[in-house]
Parts: sequence; structure tokens; C-alpha cells
Amino acid sequence: MAAGMAVADPAKEATTRFLRSQFHRYYECTKPTLPDRFGRREFGFMFWTPGIVQRHLGFSKEEELKDFLVSRVPTHAYYSSAYYDHPNAPTMEEKGWLGADLVFDLDADHLPKAASMSYPEMLEAIRLKIVHLYDDFLQSDFGFDPKSMRLVFSGGRGYHIHVFDERVWSLGSHERREIVDYVTGKGLEVGSVFRESAFDRKDFQGHTRVKTRLVAPTSEDPGWRGKIMRGVNGLAAKLEGLSPNEAIKFLTSFEGVTDADASNLYENLFKPRATKPRIIRGIDRLREGQIESLSDRSRDLIIRLVKELQPVRDEAQAGVSLEGIVQRGETDEPVTSDIKRLIRMPSSLHGKTGLQVVTLSRGAIDDFRPLRDAVPKTWTEDRIRVNLKNKITMEIRGEVFNLAPGVNDVPQYLAIFLAARGLATVVPEA
Repeated sequence: MAAGMAVADPAKEATTRFLRSQFHRYYECTKPTLPDRFGRREFGFMFWTPGIVQRHLGFSKEEELKDFLVSRVPTHAYYSSAYYDHPNAPTMEEKGWLGADLVFDLDADHLPKAASMSYPEMLEAIRLKIVHLYDDFLQSDFGFDPKSMRLVFSGGRGYHIHVFDERVWSLGSHERREIVDYVTGKGLEVGSVFRESAFDRKDFQGHTRVKTRLVAPTSEDPGWRGKIMRGVNGLAAKLEGLSPNEAIKFLTSFEGVTDADASNLYENLFKPRATKPRIIRGIDRLREGQIESLSDRSRDLIIRLVKELQPVRDEAQAGVSLEGIVQRGETDEPVTSDIKRLIRMPSSLHGKTGLQVVTLSRGAIDDFRPLRDAVPKTWTEDRIRVNLKNKITMEIRGEVFNLAPGVNDVPQYLAIFLAARGLATVVPEA
């Protein structure tokens, strides 16, 4: 054999053949979910050979798209968040950009503790964050109508929100970046959340001396003011429910918080200041809106932590970012501000899981569980022989599996998930 030629791996080949045939069967019996104005969008696909990407495609009819999916059987299918005059033109200049939806992409890769989480734990953590982004920012702060927003499970490890309100179509990258900055609280000045109020005025020999105090916003205040206050009260309540040691440990788990900072804040909140006629602590004052009952150092720290606990933050703070994962071969520009971005096509399959990309209403996402609800109906109970690298314990389609390493006979729906994720190979038929 010529030197340097790759040796064919029968198990790998059998696995790819198996997955491709199941994906083919799925696309044959599934009606594709088309985006609005789909004739104006660019489509892009990835295939079974790594690194092969085909984009700059346009489809004018649903049948054309379905034929492509059935005949070419992609591993991943995408379309542009942008609308174009000529979506299938080979260069961006020739396409003629007309506008774009606003897309938010939260991916579990950006969770601070993703490495130590199981797949279901990651999915649940991200689901809670996308709901918060939808409720507390896009709906309450920006006032987008639920009819012009779509929640989408990516089929992998994240969720997207597509905002197709026509008011966002013409926004450029800079304006989109400002939306991201608002959502992530970038450049938010702590001082701007509190206002000073005069409460005592003394005139003496032609001089006026005014005493001021800081007035905290209320939890009901709009925008970041209310968010900060709800967060401050929520964080204080969480600390109250922990033992002193647990509370200090929790506080020092944040970057840059020393034992001294944590002890100082804890004491500020919970050490009794007066005992008669009732016990009064800093947290009690805080609940009455008296933020000045905390020292400046404690106040600044608690607000920094509240900002860090917001579910959507800038990458610099290692939170869940809006930057998302941009496809290889794509520009590295952040997802939300990228006006030419390709996003996963709802109803398509995710090549790394075999799960369906599912569109969800706000009401449906609360009870949505991907390993139960995004497993395509097309996948059957037929037994498939697979070879597992490691032992596996997981629940899928409501069934719990405890599998030992080596050869196992498992239902087709589990075989597809394990094979797509690279956790098992399909045993070639003799």
C-alpha cells in the first residue's frame, strides 16, 4: 500500500453509513420547516466528510429544499439570518443585503462549569438562561411581541432566539452590538443605579449644608435598575439561607473575591446592629430600600456579583456569552451583531446528536426536555449492535440505560445519539 494512505476503519465506515441512512430516512418523511421569506435567504450545509461546507445556495420552492436534503443528506443545515436580493450569488457583495433578523445564541460551551456537567444538566442550565433573556430583556425591556420572537432548541447544546420584528431588520452591526452591550450590562455604572436624595438641610452664617443619602431603586423599576435590585435581594436571600461558612465559600467562588471581602459583606448583612425593640440587621435595612446601610465596599461588591450572576454576560467575565459558536469557515464575528450569520434550520437534524432542531413557543419551553422531546419520531425501537467506548448511564425517550463498555444491543434511537456523539460505533454486519 502506498505510504501515507489512510487505513479504512470498518467500524467508523459502518457508523457513518448507518447514520447517513437514518438521516436520509428522516428527511424523506419530514416536511421541512421554512423560515419566513425563505426565498430571500442563503442556505448552507455541512456533510459527512469533515470540513466540507457548501453555502451561497438559494431555494425558491419548498420541494427544491426537500429534494436537496433527501439527495445530499447533510449532517448540519443552516440558513442566513439576513435577507438578500440574490441569496445564491457567490460573494457577499453580489448578494445585495436587504436586512436581517436579530439572533441570540446561547451555547452550553460558555457555561463556567460546563466541563463538570452532564449533557442534561448543561441543557437545563442553558434553558433557564434563554428563558430569562426572553422574559427579562427582549420582552420586558425591549418590548418585542412574542409573535415576533421564536425560541429554538439547537439540537446540540444550546438554544437560540430569533427576533423577526421588522424594526430590527435594518439595524447594522454597531446597533446590534449595542443591544448585546445592554443585555450583558457592559459599561453599566454602579452609581447610576442609585440616586442621591437630600434629607437634611442646615443654613448657618450664609452657608448651606445639605446631607444626602443614597436611594436604592425598587424591584419594580424598569430596566437594569429593577434587575439590580431584584438581584441584590435575591443574592442576600440566598446567603441568608446558607451557614456562615457556606456563604463565605459561595462568595469566594467568584473571581477576585477574597476571604476578607466575603467576611466583610457577610457581617455587613447579618450582624445585628440593634437588638431593641427588635433585632435589625443590614439585610433587613436593605429590604426596606436602605442601601446606605451597607458600607461602600459591600455595596460595590454585592452589585458586581449581581451583574456576574446575570445569565447573559460578556465573554470577558466567562459567563454565558451571546457570542455563540460560529461555524468553521465563517467569520469570527459575534453572532448577534453579525448581520450575515448562518443559523441552524428548524426541523433539520444536528449531526453531532441526531436530535431535531425544534421551534418552541414561550409556553412550551418550560416543560421541554431535549432527550425526550427532540428525539425524532422517525427513530425506532429496532435493536442495533453498538460498541461502547466507556460505560454509559443516561435517560432518553423516558427510558433509563445503564450500559457497560463493549458490545451492546440498544434501540435505534439510542444508537443514533451515541454514534453521532462519538460515544459508540456501529458493529459492522459480518
